[in-house]
Amino acid sequence: MLNQNIPKIRDATQSASGQTDQAQAKLSTDTRRPARLGLWVLGLGFGGFLLWSALAPLDEGVPTSGAVSIDTKRKSVQHLSGGIISEVHVKEGQFVKAHTPLIKVDTAIAQANFESIRLHYLTVRAMEGRLLAEQSNQNRIDFHPDLKQAADNTQLKEILANQRSLFDSRRNALKADADASQEGIRGLEASIQGFQGLLSSRKSQMESIKEELNGIRDLVKEGYVARNKQLEIERMLADVSGSIADYQSNILRARQSILEAQTRIRQRKEEYRKEVDSQLAEIRREVQADAEKLKAATDELARTTIRAPVDGQVVGLAVQTVGGVITPGQKLMDIVPQDETLLLETRIPPHLIDRVEPGKLTDVRFSAFAHSPALVVEGRVDSISTDLILDPANNTSYYLARISLTPEGLKTLGNRQMQAGMPAEVIIKTGERIVLEYILHPLLKRIAATMKEE
Repeated sequence: MLNQNIPKIRDATQSASGQTDQAQAKLSTDTRRPARLGLWVLGLGFGGFLLWSALAPLDEGVPTSGAVSIDTKRKSVQHLSGGIISEVHVKEGQFVKAHTPLIKVDTAIAQANFESIRLHYLTVRAMEGRLLAEQSNQNRIDFHPDLKQAADNTQLKEILANQRSLFDSRRNALKADADASQEGIRGLEASIQGFQGLLSSRKSQMESIKEELNGIRDLVKEGYVARNKQLEIERMLADVSGSIADYQSNILRARQSILEAQTRIRQRKEEYRKEVDSQLAEIRREVQADAEKLKAATDELARTTIRAPVDGQVVGLAVQTVGGVITPGQKLMDIVPQDETLLLETRIPPHLIDRVEPGKLTDVRFSAFAHSPALVVEGRVDSISTDLILDPANNTSYYLARISLTPEGLKTLGNRQMQAGMPAEVIIKTGERIVLEYILHPLLKRIAATMKEE
């Protein structure tokens, strides 16, 4: 019976196996279609991506970070020479106008130095005025305008009076010397006139004696007159000739004395002029030196009141104690200028500097605007430092780029206010590249490096 059932069992098994194969074939046919469709979709997607990456341009840029800065920078307030604080007029955070007094330093030393230099300056100015009047032979001194402005100074009044007195005494002494010489000349000229009168008389007398002598000689020869008479007349002629010679000699000596007196007058005037010129040159050097010293002393006195350099806000006030000591060059505070143009300052790494140049547009994102974290405004590179700048804090070098917002960027910014020190992320646009270049660039760079390896 078992043998009879074996064929039936085999048929049933074969029938079940056929049905299983048919089910598997049907299942295989059902799963192949979605797989094929998935491969097609994947292939089309990858092909589309390759096509897009080969054609689609993306902005290329240099990413940097920076901060908002004032165009003219904050102004540090210092004092050149230092001193003792006598007054403090401002507080931290206070807004001040340009030239507003901030701190006053004790003026005792500066004032004393100023007065000493000023007095010496006015003294040499007064001496200069006197010497100029003597040089040009004026009758009165025309003092410098600086002396006229300080005419109410008691010490200056005394100085001017002394110079006027010295001017008069020197002028009178010179005049007295010249007058004495002129008086001597006039006396000599009178003597010359007297001698010339006597000389003329003697010459006339000599002519008469000569005529008488000529007549006597003829009478002596004829024996009418004794020879003694002729000899007496000849002696008279000799005496008159001697007198004439003496008078002529006296006239010559008087004229020589006049020339010598005139020479002495000229020499005295020349010596006086040279003395005045020499003193004036020396005084003018002192005037110039004192004028420079006085200017420095005036500046030092003015600096005892430390004033605001610009309109702005006081920050970092370092001194507040009256009686405290300021050292020379000490930083007292900063003034953040008000209503100044705000710029962004970013640091460009040296290896990227060849891709950045003035005029490039930028995308600026301000992380400080919490309600607008995605806000991006347009800017433009205004300038780039011509050389590397070293940051001593971390010993790194960089190029400093200054960026301003474009009119479109300011529109986008709207009513939001930039503040000095506000951080910002900046992308400096340098051009466009397709996506495929971004993907292949590292690979190609690595391949190029590998090909050069030994």
